[in-house]
Amino acid sequence: MLSRRQPLPPPRAGWPAPDALEREWVARVRLGDERAVESLFEAYYPALCDFVQSYLHSPEAAEDVVQTVFLRIWEHRATWDPATGVRAYLFAACRNRALGALKHDRVVARTAARVTSELAVWAGGLGTLAADEAVQAGELARTLHAAVNTLPERRRTVVILRWQHQMSYAEIASVLGISVKTVEVHVGRALAFLRKHLVHLQR
Repeated sequence: MLSRRQPLPPPRAGWPAPDALEREWVARVRLGDERAVESLFEAYYPALCDFVQSYLHSPEAAEDVVQTVFLRIWEHRATWDPATGVRAYLFAACRNRALGALKHDRVVARTAARVTSELAVWAGGLGTLAADEAVQAGELARTLHAAVNTLPERRRTVVILRWQHQMSYAEIASVLGISVKTVEVHVGRALAFLRKHLVHLQR
């Protein structure tokens, strides 16, 4: 039987572990051995962060991705079975999560651009707000995302379907079981709220 207290000698950081050591790591993790997860973390964390940073170009974002991968391993430890080997699994998992983060960032940026465009058309412009620069920097996207989250549930759903999923008013009405006119009212009130919110931040 494996001892949970016996320390696991890690390989050089980022280097492949011997097959026997990898199998022991996996077995101990599945038993709930925190020290085994710590050994994995210490062995591969620096190399994984460097790898993810090549996608995200942000040390902080890379660290978040890698830490999340290890957290998911621990949460699902009882069924964790890296068939391709621990090292290959970790790099693949981090790559997939990094690509997911990039996709999310692109969606958020496109959503912010669409909202800004509609706001400009609806309200005749946004004053001194440099929309393109704000979107590029991510500031507008974060601001709008936070503001949308404060909307009433039905209005927030309309906004998400409209700007994130690019649905027409008729499609939104069909999904939510409401009239097109009601959708228009929700969009108009959301736009008014968001414009007021953005103008307030400019002061």
